[in-house]
Amino acid sequence: MMHRNTTAEETGVVSRNCVIDTMRTLLRNAVVVRRRFTVEQLAELSGVKVRAIRSYMVMDDGEVREPSLSSALSIATVLGTEAVNAILANIGYAARPLDEAEDACPMVMTAAAMQHLSVIATAAADGRIDHIERPAVREAADMLIATVLPVSSHGDAA
Repeated sequence: MMHRNTTAEETGVVSRNCVIDTMRTLLRNAVVVRRRFTVEQLAELSGVKVRAIRSYMVMDDGEVREPSLSSALSIATVLGTEAVNAILANIGYAARPLDEAEDACPMVMTAAAMQHLSVIATAAADGRIDHIERPAVREAADMLIATVLPVSSHGDAA
């Protein structure tokens, strides 16, 4: 008679082995290969115990421990953006620090600039901008400048 496995599958989108392999690689690379940190330094900076970090680095699959999400992210934060991205890559995501300036999005910038140019073009359609149209045109011009300033040669000074 054939044995049927009736236990519920506990593996989600990200497998235990995937998490272990990612963390083991990150830690061994930082501690053993590049020698950027010692295990003790990582423990102090991340708040994760030395014993736990060592257990994530063990090469024996029977002895290695799977880090909790809080431990993995705490360690990755110390190791840097590349490590955070390596962890998030397991679910198809990437990260950047919240305080890092957003890259200019050309399509959004173009759409916003066109909106401001439309105000100016509508006011100038009769060949002049009169005293009634001037405040709206001035505001649109200021907004247009603010929209494209980040990609201009003056953007670094702003």
